[in-house]
Amino acid sequence: MRNQFPRAFAMAAADQMISDGFHHTYGASTFAEYLDHIDSCSTAHLAPHLADGVKGTAGQQRRKSVIRFDHDGSLVIGLPMKDPRTGETRYATTNFFIWIDLMEIGANGAWYYNYKGPNQSAGQVRCSVPLKGGGIGPDRAAVVRIIANAKSGQQARLLDHDPFNLRQANINLLNHIESAEGCKCRAKTDTRTAILQVADARSAMAGMNYDYDREDNL
Repeated sequence: MRNQFPRAFAMAAADQMISDGFHHTYGASTFAEYLDHIDSCSTAHLAPHLADGVKGTAGQQRRKSVIRFDHDGSLVIGLPMKDPRTGETRYATTNFFIWIDLMEIGANGAWYYNYKGPNQSAGQVRCSVPLKGGGIGPDRAAVVRIIANAKSGQQARLLDHDPFNLRQANINLLNHIESAEGCKCRAKTDTRTAILQVADARSAMAGMNYDYDREDNL
């Protein structure tokens, strides 16, 4: 099925999904109102100048996202980010309902495309974790691992090897069994659980006006 629907229809569909899911919970009936809610809950623990910094980075990135119908008619969202080697703006794309799930578990930091080392040919899309800079857990997490709910010893792979194609159907979860040589997969973290834990810690700090979290430097 070819994409024959203008983006206005896609935005209307996104607004309807938000209204159906969050009108009674958050009072959000549109995508724009849901973005305001995310900005508020993700910065409630910060001093005002730091909250403004987060809203100006992660918040603005979300507002520059592109919502559209995919070739199969499903609703997807693309978040813009720059390739640090080329300076080119690319869009990391995932299913709209998957993106909502990421927001709901607290994985609502800015998304980045970067490389683990100078010799790595392909990078990975990561997101800033809650309480970045606060000394709790890693600064960034691989978005594909969060989507796949990868546990320690499991590897989330993209079937087409495109780091920007984060659609659910493109993600494969591999289990690695310990051998005499150890586990081939170096991942030691239950990524989704780690995000949930720090997101809960952040929520508990709401209203504290903390000034240590340097998310404004993202």
